[in-house]
Amino acid sequence: MNEEMKMVVNAIVDEMGKMEDRMNKRFEQVDARFDKIEQRLDSMQHEINACKLERESIALLLKKIDQLEKRIEELEKRTA
Repeated sequence: MNEEMKMVVNAIVDEMGKMEDRMNKRFEQVDARFDKIEQRLDSMQHEINACKLERESIALLLKKIDQLEKRIEELEKRTA
């Protein structure tokens, strides 16, 4: 291989190295974004679970209120 060909090959290899560095940096940025998104999704899942639990608790409380109201009505009928 002559000198000029070696210089061209070295220039191409150097440019490939630079391109690889840029790609790796971009992949790291994308990974960081995905990590943030995953953290937000985890947080949202906790919020969703808390809302479900709250909804179930409210449903139980409403059911208990209905039961107590029926008992009160029965007691009022008996005492009236």
